[in-house]
Amino acid sequence: MDLESERLERSQLESLSTAELIRHALDESRLLVRAELLHAKKELREELKAAKTAGILIGVGAVLSLMALACLFVAAGLALPLGEPWDVLVMGVALLAISGLLLFLGVKRLPKKPLPHTQERLKMDYQLTRETLQ
Repeated sequence: MDLESERLERSQLESLSTAELIRHALDESRLLVRAELLHAKKELREELKAAKTAGILIGVGAVLSLMALACLFVAAGLALPLGEPWDVLVMGVALLAISGLLLFLGVKRLPKKPLPHTQERLKMDYQLTRETLQ
């Protein structure tokens, strides 16, 4: 639908009745809403495409970073003066202990009861509604 073909000149608008003017205004509103929706869809598609590309790049970068970190830890283990197998074992045990401690602290800090204030407000709203309806 061509947007310009629907437009009326000022002289044409002045000759229309009130009902025709309202009908024309509604048609113009529909066209405006349709144009806004088309623009929003286009913009959303572009943003999703950019987000997909960014997600792929971030994912590949994260995997490569983990691989590089593993190589650096093996190199640090080999650099210790205890003997190669023991050096890597000591480094692995130390990293395992540190990661275990961090995981324990992270799990401990997770919220035990999610959204406590919202749950309380919902309970109060439910009670007030129930009391009001009885």
